[in-house]
Amino acid sequence: MKRVLVIMHNYAEIPDLMKKNLDYLGYNDVNFIFYSEEKFRYKNILQKLNNLFRKVFLKDKRFKENLRMEFIENTLIQKAQNLSQHDVIIVMNTDFFSENFLQIIKTKTKKLVGNHWDGLSRTPEIYSKIVFFDQFYVFDKEDVDEEKNIFFLTNFFFDFDKNEVLAELKNDIYYLGTYVKERFSTLKKIAETFTRNQLTQKILLFTWEKRAAEGSVNFINQFVSYETNIKNVVESKALLDLKLREHNGLSFRFFEALKYEKKIITDNSDIKNYDFYKKENIFIINEDQDDQLKNFIEIPYHKIDPSIKNKYSFKTWFETLIS
Repeated sequence: MKRVLVIMHNYAEIPDLMKKNLDYLGYNDVNFIFYSEEKFRYKNILQKLNNLFRKVFLKDKRFKENLRMEFIENTLIQKAQNLSQHDVIIVMNTDFFSENFLQIIKTKTKKLVGNHWDGLSRTPEIYSKIVFFDQFYVFDKEDVDEEKNIFFLTNFFFDFDKNEVLAELKNDIYYLGTYVKERFSTLKKIAETFTRNQLTQKILLFTWEKRAAEGSVNFINQFVSYETNIKNVVESKALLDLKLREHNGLSFRFFEALKYEKKIITDNSDIKNYDFYKKENIFIINEDQDDQLKNFIEIPYHKIDPSIKNKYSFKTWFETLIS
């Protein structure tokens, strides 16, 4: 079995879920390194006092952050230098990692693979880093350039839970997202459309600020666990998905919906180009008629052939990266 290392940001329980899925699949020799794994510490009392002086008297609020970034970089470089050889090293969201770090880890593996869960245009500095990789995978077809070893690979659903999830349906529509100013007005308008169509909603929007609910939109300032999110998914008939302007890549919601046989309401019209698109299951905002929403929710879900569904599992995703 190949010796694999995954390097990534420790975000939203995803590494723990990956480990659980890898154990389920029998991949027992996969290691992880996380960005910003160790807590920042001042080198000495003088550095700490210097930061206090700059913050109070010079109004320099960046000094400590610059020290923290330097600490993270030095820690990562040290880990990279101490690495043993691996068959495959996978780097997730390369924009977090420096060219110096990538240059070192490239010497520690037979194959260096990147996977980026965002549009490349949102982090243009990443283009200078792609050259370090033997293969680099993106989730937006517009970013693909196979001559430069940039290939297409979607997100996935975790497939360690093979049990059918049965739950009482409590909502017509469920949405969990992060507050993004550019799409908040869109979200409010869509929520109002749901209300006009007499559809029940559970809309949760994460923000660090404390904000009162606006219509059907409820603000939260604590992360929702994976288990709680999936519970909300299975208790709903449909999931809402809103894309960012900068890319057309499919979010994890599409694949959660695919696994748990939920419908999707989305403004990402590129979904029509995927093999699991069915008009009975996927409502496209600004293309399908709003007055058909109620009917869309009520008609039966069109089951997707397992051979298509399995193409979007974690197993397929991981084995593509290490092949």
